[in-house]
Amino acid sequence: MLRALLLPLAGLALGLVASTALAEPRLERERCPFKPPRGDRVECFALIVPENRAQPEGREVRLKVAVLKAKRAAVADPLVYLAGGPGDAPLVPSVQGADALAEGDWWHDTATIRRRRDVIIISQRGGGGSSPNLDCFDPRASEATRTRKRAVAEPQAREVLQRCRLGFERRRIDLSMYATPHLADDVADLAQALSLSRINLYGVSYGTRWGLEVMRRHPELVRSAVFDGLYPPNVNGEQNEPEIVRRAFEQLYSDCAADIACRERHGTLRTSVETLAERAEQRPVSLSLQLDDGPVAVKLDGARVLLVLLHMMRDGEVALVPETVATALQSDYRLLKLFAEDLESGEGGLSDSNALHFDGLFNSIECRETWAAVDQGARRRAIEASGIYGLTARLSKAPALCPVWRIPAAPAAERQPVKSTVPVLLMSGVYDWLTPPAWGREALRHLPNARHAVFRAHGHGVVGQEPCAARQRDEFLADPDPRKVPSCRADQPPNFAAALERARALP
Repeated sequence: MLRALLLPLAGLALGLVASTALAEPRLERERCPFKPPRGDRVECFALIVPENRAQPEGREVRLKVAVLKAKRAAVADPLVYLAGGPGDAPLVPSVQGADALAEGDWWHDTATIRRRRDVIIISQRGGGGSSPNLDCFDPRASEATRTRKRAVAEPQAREVLQRCRLGFERRRIDLSMYATPHLADDVADLAQALSLSRINLYGVSYGTRWGLEVMRRHPELVRSAVFDGLYPPNVNGEQNEPEIVRRAFEQLYSDCAADIACRERHGTLRTSVETLAERAEQRPVSLSLQLDDGPVAVKLDGARVLLVLLHMMRDGEVALVPETVATALQSDYRLLKLFAEDLESGEGGLSDSNALHFDGLFNSIECRETWAAVDQGARRRAIEASGIYGLTARLSKAPALCPVWRIPAAPAAERQPVKSTVPVLLMSGVYDWLTPPAWGREALRHLPNARHAVFRAHGHGVVGQEPCAARQRDEFLADPDPRKVPSCRADQPPNFAAALERARALP
């Protein structure tokens, strides 16, 4: 009788052990597709974690991981890079056969950090480098994905997303598990699998929200953090886009008026910008953009003209905006075309659609965490009251596509500020309209052990635009003391005179 009772209990115990084993994150070594420079080393892994940690016996998620090894004996706490997007894939090349680490200039950018510290790059669950991948286009198709994404208009986009969503349902992929808290737990699982008790975080754009969530959910794990382009969970860019755009242009008008060369040449800059946008809204500018996969004809209405100018601000080219506007008003579109090609080749948005809207991870996170919290009536009123500065908000596909994606809204608790005493360096660009400096100031209110560095003439992702920003990042990671005065500053306004010389040198 006792034996009969013990056998089921033993079976139950074995089942619990097996379930626990399945829940443990694990690493599998993989062959590295990257070619490090002479003297550098990289190790590649797949991190395997449950899709749903409450159901460890269910689907598994595989995430690519690359460890860029320190040149000397490494300290115990590596740097973990958290990509933006959501949906950026730093370990996946833009074209087949390329080296993603070389494309991203990772070896050069992290050289100072890797003197004594490993740098770890982890894929986002649901994004490129992850299995499953929530891309709504079949990556196995031979046709260039970028071309197909650019050719889809809104009615067809809805159909694509509906079919894509049904496909995930048939495969029993739980899209609610592809959200920022679960990405944060992936970072903790990576640390556990690598036997790391402490890590440093480096996040850019959406990666800052991801990193803040790691600090909220796993505060004991983080030694320090550097966040470039703050996207805190308690702000909502969709809600206030017209005001954000207006502030960016008001800053430009103010800087131009304060600069002798810009003031003399573009004394009516505000009028010029508004005239160009209004004229294009009535009669769009026709351009043929020369892209890597062939020419693309676009018609730039007022919203898309402003989008190109905002792209210039974002990429640290704000000083060229006045000349771009002035020449476009004279029907000289060389500068406008140059930056329109740069924008369209990178992420789209000038032709029929924006490629991001066909990234299932982007939809799963942004529809859940941003659009679901928007006061749509207030948003419409803000757009209508903002004149030309409300035009770009009209381009958002979220009102049409988020209802198709059918993702539950994030609970209110996730939209609360992240409070932490972890040492943090926050970095913002004055001309960053995607993650404006005000968002960095908002995050700073809840991070008492942080410093906020604002770069005067730069935009989104200042480390990639300003050597001083990269130096401040590296110095802070070595000694994360927010009270320490950095060795360099970047508070110079835009150089309009140098930008004019560049414009004159164009063929």
